[in-house]
Amino acid sequence: MTYSNLYQTVLRHWIWLRGYWSLHWLQIVTIAFVAYIVMMREVSIQLDLSSPPTILAAHTPNHQATALNTSLVVEDLKSDAKQKEWKDRRANRFANLGFILNPTYAKRHNVDQATVGFHMNNCKNYVKRFAKVAQTEQEKFGIPASITLAQGLLESDAGDSRLAVESSNHFGIKCRSKCKGCTCRNYTDDSQYDMFRVFGSAWESYREHSLLLTGDRYKHLLDLDISDYRAWAHGLKKAGYATDKRYAEKLIAIVESLELSVYDR
Repeated sequence: MTYSNLYQTVLRHWIWLRGYWSLHWLQIVTIAFVAYIVMMREVSIQLDLSSPPTILAAHTPNHQATALNTSLVVEDLKSDAKQKEWKDRRANRFANLGFILNPTYAKRHNVDQATVGFHMNNCKNYVKRFAKVAQTEQEKFGIPASITLAQGLLESDAGDSRLAVESSNHFGIKCRSKCKGCTCRNYTDDSQYDMFRVFGSAWESYREHSLLLTGDRYKHLLDLDISDYRAWAHGLKKAGYATDKRYAEKLIAIVESLELSVYDR
């Protein structure tokens, strides 16, 4: 290609570009601006990903993972849900019946009211769950519903004892002679030879309790007034239902604290 031809070609392209620019300069500027914005945004995102977030600097001056975990746990516990969960875990250090059987304990040991309320609610919920069952047993066998509920609460710690949870045994009922016709399990209550009944449901445990109290050992209690829970409590202790010397007093305290006598009517 000669110099003259090259000059003609360049001149022709230059004239075309000037004409195209005059017609489309606005579109060209807009496209260039958009491309610039997109490029700068990508750069900004990359920079953000390559540097630690601001929260790390606030909680972890040295950007240490251990410090980060600790700060996040502390912040997480500030939420109401986590505080309640934490209180519930603390509350589980106490027996559900503890604050009924020892009413001054909470004040003497500065136990917060939320913890006391947590366990009292467990007891009340147990009563709501089994009140109808206890009343049905009263109608069928003549055993005060208040006594049945109080024994169930005490023996099972309001349904939370290992015996109640694993074996549905709410009354500490032991195995029949030579374990005939029943399933039993050892919990080393009094000795390694003590075997406790395993029931398929809590209701079966309640029915076995009724059958037990109408058996030879306890049937004389049926002569007592069904509304006299105090006499029933002392009668059970005297007949040897439990080895606890304060068994009668504990049953009475439970009945009166939770007003269980209303279910006898």
